[in-house]
This record gives sequence, structure tokens and C-alpha cells, in this order.
Amino acid sequence: MAFRHTFTLLCLSCIACMTGIVTNSCDKSEDDPKGDASVTVIAGAEEVDAVKGAAEIKLRIDGFKDMKYLKIEKETSFGKLPANYQKSILSEEFTYEYQLKQTDPELIYINFTGYDLSGAAGPTTTVKIHNKEGVSGKSVTFTNLQCISRVTGKEENGHDGLPAVKYSVGNRTDLKYNVGGTDLGIVWEIEPGRYGLFFGDTYGADFKPNFAAPGPNGGSWRCNVVLFSEDTDLSNGLRIDDAATDGKQAKEICFGAKNTSGTGDWTSIPTAAVHANGAEYVHYMNIKAWNGWVTNYSGMYKSTDKGMNWERVGTVNFAGESNFGQAGYYNDNGTVYMIATKTGRSDTPHIARFRESDIEDPAKYEYWNGIGWIKGREDLAVPMFKDETGELSFSYMPELGKWILLYFNGPRYEISMRSADRPEGPWSEPVQVASGWQWAQLYGSFIHPLSKNGTTLYFIMSMWLPYNTYLMSIDLKLSK
Repeated sequence: MAFRHTFTLLCLSCIACMTGIVTNSCDKSEDDPKGDASVTVIAGAEEVDAVKGAAEIKLRIDGFKDMKYLKIEKETSFGKLPANYQKSILSEEFTYEYQLKQTDPELIYINFTGYDLSGAAGPTTTVKIHNKEGVSGKSVTFTNLQCISRVTGKEENGHDGLPAVKYSVGNRTDLKYNVGGTDLGIVWEIEPGRYGLFFGDTYGADFKPNFAAPGPNGGSWRCNVVLFSEDTDLSNGLRIDDAATDGKQAKEICFGAKNTSGTGDWTSIPTAAVHANGAEYVHYMNIKAWNGWVTNYSGMYKSTDKGMNWERVGTVNFAGESNFGQAGYYNDNGTVYMIATKTGRSDTPHIARFRESDIEDPAKYEYWNGIGWIKGREDLAVPMFKDETGELSFSYMPELGKWILLYFNGPRYEISMRSADRPEGPWSEPVQVASGWQWAQLYGSFIHPLSKNGTTLYFIMSMWLPYNTYLMSIDLKLSK
């Protein structure tokens, strides 16, 4: 996909009143053309089709250096709905994106007019949008939450606060890879039929659940490990088949100094993984202190041998307070979407996107600013919605035609789910998938890529007492 910046017409009558982003053109005193302007808007096509709830219109603005603002109007049966976009959030070439609404007709007309510094208007360019698909307006609901199988550690289930599982798979990662206690389980597709799973702070076979002080214990601490699965039928559990090892045990991938003083490098925790541009990538956060989730930075490692060996990508670094310190990835046919938050569980999610070939070049990342995509301007990213968001993952579900987002929410003590027609939203209200009152001290919710093959959503969930990971599932359906 070739694009520079993309701007979306959401609700023009509302956007037009957003201070600092657009100039209010809701009143009747807006500038009238004063003559020939030096600004001309040229569209790449006179007609476009809306796809998956939106239409993209490629534009070029001749005389951009002399432009004051761009007026975009949607023609309706009630008249024209205008909004003025300041030059500061535009570029000479960009792709404008119109998001469909349920009330839109089959033909939609959008007018573009550039105004120069004197207030004079250039010629108006009109583009016709063919609304063939419309938008469903349906939300996603679910039934049948199940704990399918234990993924890591000793196969010990169903007693003393440990969750019961439907199937005992017998992965015994404690004996095979010295992975007795661990969490997360960020899963991605390496190639068809082979999947990687990144885990967080990992302890050896001597790990034992501590009912008085739940969480990590034991020796052989590694800040993270990666295991592999070639299991393509998750209905009866998830099988672990291999690991990246040092010959004796699953090895640490992203270096962490294990300085627990809270003044240096405590650990490196993976947050997202993706196959892109023929290689494997993991996004991780380097923690300084767990009290407050104080973070030194977030970065990236890369593997070119299908996940067995990894090296640091020096060009990718997010500051400790970045809104992209803790993330989820999804590769959508060569465009990688990245939904992220500040490290921790109390901030709101933001979204970026980039070509998979640009994954190692953050200067080419585009950030969603509420009305469009801005290249290289992380500071202009705005929250997708307001909700405290912890560990997250997201996926497109082709059979439903919806994007699904799972995340941990602390105040509600649950794994929450939202759905959307597009990854930037708008997103539905949250639905509780799993409650901490039923699954004590739950967290993490990482969608398995095999979920895309139907309407059963499989995800990896962690629990703090057993300090291990579990394969969960729910059945999704569209509301009527």
C-alpha cells in the first residue's frame, strides 16, 4: 500500500469544532472565495469504492506552501457539512479516508477546496464514493468461555486454587525446557503450521505455587524465553513442540541485567511479536522498577532463522514514557498495525501503522491522530478510546468481518473485549470475557493466529498464583 498521510472524515459537524485541529466552519461567517487562489486540490480519481467501511481518496495539493487550510465538505440531503483542516496537520500528498456510517446513501459526494493565505479559495474538486457494502452496525458477542488446557509448567490442575482444564496435554515444559513458572505467552505465526510463543520472567523446574506469596519463585531466572508449537487443532489443547535453547534449557532472548535494586536494568519483558518482511520481530520493554512500572525504554529484537536465534534492532527505541512502550502487532497483508499503551495497566491505547518493510525504521511509522495518519509524529497520536488498558492483543476475524481487541482492565478486574470494523476504530464498548473473581489474579490475553480460521477465539491467559499460562477459548457471533 502506497501512502503518506491518511485523514478521516468522522463526524464533520463535531470535528469542525475541535480546537487546534480544525477551524470551526459550522457558522455562516466562513470565508467566501475572494478570487483565484494559488491552491489547487487534485484527486487521484473522480470515483472510488468504499471497502471494509471506509473509502480512501488520494490527494495532491498544488501550492501547498501557500495554503492556509483545506475545506472538506460532505454533501447530504440536509445541505453541506463542512470542516476546515489547518495546514499544520496536512501534507502536500496524502490519502484522505472517509468512514462510512449506517445512514450513508449508496452514493456519497465529498468536496475538497484549498484556501490560500489571503483567504481566497481555489477550485473545488468533487469525488464520488460508491457505498456498495455499507456497514453492518452489528456488535460482537460471545458464549462458552472455556479453559482448554495448561500451556506451561507442571501439569497440575484443579486443586488449591489452581484452575481446572478441559484437557491435559502434558507439555511438561518444566522437565523439557526448565520452564516451571512463567507468564504471558504472546503467540504469532512464523509460517503456516508453526507458531512462536514469547513468555515473560521465567523460572526453572524448582518453581512451586506459593499460596502465601503468589507469583514467581525458584531458580534459573531468565527474563524471557520463546517456545514453539506446530499444533493446528486447538480444540483439544495447545501442544508445545520445541524451544529456542542453549543446549540445556530455554534460553533468554532479550537481555535483562536482573538488577532488582530498582535503579538500573531489572528485566526485559516481551509485549508483542510478529512475522514481517521475512523475519520474526519481538517488541519488549526494559523495566527499571516494577513499583510504578518504571521503564528505561522499549525496543526490538529480530530473528532471521525462524525464532531460534535473535539480535537487537538498534534503530527501534521508544522512550520510557512513550505511548508505544507496551504493544500488540498484527500484519494485515503487508501493513503492520501496532496498538500500544504506556507500560503498565492504567493508560489508554494508541495506534500506529507501517509497511512491514519499514518495521525497523520508526521514522516511517504513521500515528493515528483522531482524524488521520501522521508519519513520524508519535507525539500527535491520540487515544483510540478511554479505558485503562493493560496487556493486549488484537486480530482481524474474516468470517465476522470484524477486528477483535482483548486486554486486561484493572478497575473491572477482567479481560475485556472490544470489536471494530477497522483497527483505528471506532471501537465498541467493552464486554467482559473473563472475570478475576472467577479466574483469580488473571492477566494477559494473547490471541492465537489460528482464531482467524473461524469464529472460535483462542487466547493465552496468565494467572498469578500458578504463575503459568492457559489456553482459553470463546465462541464469537454477530449480534442480530
